[in-house]
Amino acid sequence: MEKVLQQAELLAEAILESDEFIAMRLAEQAAMKDEKATQLIAAYNEKRQKVESILANAQMDHSELARAGEELQNVEHAVDENELISKMRQTNEAFTLMMKRVNSIIKFVVTGESDEDEGCAGSCETCGGCHTH
Repeated sequence: MEKVLQQAELLAEAILESDEFIAMRLAEQAAMKDEKATQLIAAYNEKRQKVESILANAQMDHSELARAGEELQNVEHAVDENELISKMRQTNEAFTLMMKRVNSIIKFVVTGESDEDEGCAGSCETCGGCHTH
């Protein structure tokens, strides 16, 4: 087991040193340092919670839900247009994709099963390790 734990630590260190992880952290830091980005994130969370609260109410007021939904959409649009938040999302998606690939490789090596086999599009560029090409 010691060898497995040592290898896991090496993998964790490699992940921390990866371009995807570093880019994600830098993008998160930039967004969190930006007042407008943090205000947009806070406003989005507030509007989302308001919609969830209305939906949880058994005697939901549909006009209140419509207003809250419109407010949420307006904030979502502003969030989507913020460059720092957009960069943060993109780098987070790239990191998540890398981690899915890592997990897929581990699953394939350990079980012989691959999530990628079922949806192979024939391009190895986005492949997580189906080993068919």
